[in-house]
This record gives sequence, C-alpha cells and structure tokens, in this order.
Amino acid sequence: MKTERKLYELCPSQNVILLQTKYTLWPKVVNIVFSASKNEEMDFALLDKAFNLVVKRNDCLRIRFVKKNKQLMQYFLEEDEVTFDNIEHLEFHTEEEQTKFIDKVRSKAIKYMKGEQIIPYFIRTFDGKSMVLLKVNHIVLDIYGIDFILNDLFKVYDCLLEGKELPEAPGKYEEVIIEDLKRFHNEFSYNDCKEFFQNYFATHEEPYYAGIAGDNDPIWVKQVSKNKRAQKMFFINNDTVGYEREISPEVVLPVLDFCKEYNLSPTTVFFYACSLTSALINNNTTTMLPLELCNCRGTTLEKNCAGCKVQSVGSFTEVDYDKSFIDNIQAFYETQMKLYRRYYFPDVDFEMLIHKTYPSSMLETYYGIAFSFVPYIKRKDVEYCIYSNGKGALPCYLVSLFDVETNEIRMGYDVQSKITKESDVDNFHANYIEILKQIVENPQRLCKEFKINK
Repeated sequence: MKTERKLYELCPSQNVILLQTKYTLWPKVVNIVFSASKNEEMDFALLDKAFNLVVKRNDCLRIRFVKKNKQLMQYFLEEDEVTFDNIEHLEFHTEEEQTKFIDKVRSKAIKYMKGEQIIPYFIRTFDGKSMVLLKVNHIVLDIYGIDFILNDLFKVYDCLLEGKELPEAPGKYEEVIIEDLKRFHNEFSYNDCKEFFQNYFATHEEPYYAGIAGDNDPIWVKQVSKNKRAQKMFFINNDTVGYEREISPEVVLPVLDFCKEYNLSPTTVFFYACSLTSALINNNTTTMLPLELCNCRGTTLEKNCAGCKVQSVGSFTEVDYDKSFIDNIQAFYETQMKLYRRYYFPDVDFEMLIHKTYPSSMLETYYGIAFSFVPYIKRKDVEYCIYSNGKGALPCYLVSLFDVETNEIRMGYDVQSKITKESDVDNFHANYIEILKQIVENPQRLCKEFKINK
C-alpha cells in the first residue's frame, strides 16, 4: 500500500530562493558549490558510509519536491528511503585538471525536481589533500546549513574511524518548517507589512547603483550616459568570478568591542561599514539599497539543524556626510529592527512596490551589494572554499564567514567580471578594513571625514 506523504508549502526562506529560480535569467542560481579539504589521506570507503549516515541524520537532505495546483510543495522521505551507493571518488594530478572538473560541476544546474538536493564528490587533490566537494540545492541548504552538514560528516567519520558512538543526532528541519509556516500564517500581517514598505519607499529617494568597482568604469560611465537614474537590464545576466580575502583578528576584535560598547550587533556594524565603503568609492553616494541576507535562526531547534533559514532584506542605506558615523549607524539600526520584524513579506511584492514607487525595474534590489554575515566554528584541520556559480545579477555578493573561536573573518567576493577586476576587489577590501579601523578610532568622526583610496 502506498504511503500517503505529508506535503508542506515552502517556508518563507525557501520561497526567497525559489523566486530566484523562477525569475532569474540563469538557472544555476539555485546551486551552491562548496568544498572542505583536510591535509590527510581519508578513507573514502569509510567516508561513503559516514555520508549515508549523515543523510539519515539530516532530514533536509531527504526532501523531495512536487507541483500541486501549480504550487511547489515538498515532502520528506524516511531515513531508509535514500542511499548514495555510487559516490564518485576522483584523483587529480594537476591543479588545471582539478579546476576544470570543479568548473564543470558548478556549470550545471542541480536537478532538484528530480530528487537531486545534494551531490557529493570525494577527491584526492593535486596537492595531496582529501577534499569533500558538495553541490547542493539552495532551497534546502544555506551557507550555515552546508557548514552544519560538513561538521556532522567529519564528526561521524571520526567516530567510525575511532570506533566510538555517533554524536547526538541533529534536530529535524521538518519541525522547523512546521513552526515557520505556523508563524507565517498566524502572526504575519500582510497589510501591516505592505503599509510599512509603501511608506518606506515613499520617504526615500530612488537608490543609486553602488558596486565595489566605483563609478569610473568605462562600461558603467557609458551606461549612466544613457540613463541617469540607475542600472538597467544590461547588467542582470553577467559573468561572475569569486575571490577570497581575510580580515584578521587584530582588526575584528576592536570592532566587536565597539559593538558591545554601543549595543550594536556585529552584523549591523560590518554591514553598514561595507555600505559606507561602497558609498565613498561611488563618489559619496547618499542612498543605496543593498540586500542583507539574514541567517534567521533564533531558536535552539533552528540552530541545531541544517536546512535553509535565510531571508533577504532590502535595506535602504543612507549616509548623511555631515553627521557622525555613530549617529548614522544608530538611525540605520533602528530601521533595521523594523525591517527584521517584517522579513516574511514576499520578495516579489517588495520588488513590485519598488516598481510602482519610482517607477523603475522590479530588479532594482540587484543594484547594490548583497551582504551576508555568518558566524561559524571552523575546524582547525579543515580548509573551506565557496565557488562562484559563474553568472549573477548582483554587482557583488559578499559573504563574511566569522569564525567565533579565532575572531577571523573570511570574505568571499562574487563579482561581475565585466565591470569588476581583481584589483577592484583588492582596493575595496583594503578600504573596507581601513574604514573599520577609522570607526574604532573615533565613532564620532563625521562621515565626510573618512579617508579612502580610490
């Protein structure tokens, strides 16, 4: 007898990602490709076993999607219904052939409607390391979720290797979805949010494009000469390339002390500092609309399981250059708190309000940086890497991975290669660090007094 599956709507976080797959000009936006490498020879047969145990322990990897009345729904398979019997084991002798393979992996969209939620590869790298390469469906896993899965995989592998009992099983993502949908249907007020955002747009000027390359790029200058208002569709489907940079604990720790002193969250301070850097590089722009991608894990259950719990918040970032940094960021923080209480508001409706207010393209939320601040604990014996998907709409997607033990931040810049060169990334990153130092030196410094190198 066929078992009746319990079907669930997508929770608000999943719908954010689904919106990208429905309206993007490039389907690979649903992929995240991530690797973790250890400087030791791992037993891949044992790692196969560990991975299958991780699939049993983490129900988000057993999600399947179906269409019902034109709506995407999901259900969870049981633990014994999913096995990975033929995980690819690969070995590369040169960096070139390894890079070519990874490029091939990330160039193909994951087939999430055909049951592909995660595809693992176990690799002997050209430099003698053991790599776990994962391609995942962003609808079921965000960056926090991937890190959670990898940590669980290495813990389970270590227990199998040492003959120890497995660690306590993670929480169930199914329970998170149930609670999330309950809050969405019972506590979310669509009309309240719509009224808030209508006023939000009515009281702000139309945002101006603000990437990390500045406003002197010849392609951008030509584009502005055609249209004074903002970026157009010309940029929406562009080649992207990824770069990684670091912020040392010597820079991060004083910023964390500043956060405590002024009762501000690290996410807010790093986000606003990033936006201020972008504003200064773009000829002292006053109004931007960067996206903040928030890790919305508040409960113990949400923190103790993988899955997708990210929400995008279009955050008007205004800079009054005649006011101090602390006055600017405190006003920004107050607005952010109001936005966080309304992050369930559907992205497509948010974009439609942009279109009706100015009027301009619904894609105006892609005119600035997307910023994500993700606290995590990095295993000392593991080297992580996030790979660019190769196409994107945003001028820059900036992921800040904050190691809560070492206080180091690893930053991933995914930038449009047509208008952003590696030297632009280096310049922005150096200026960003300099802005953080200047904030700590004197929070009362007027924003017009911050110094950068263009």
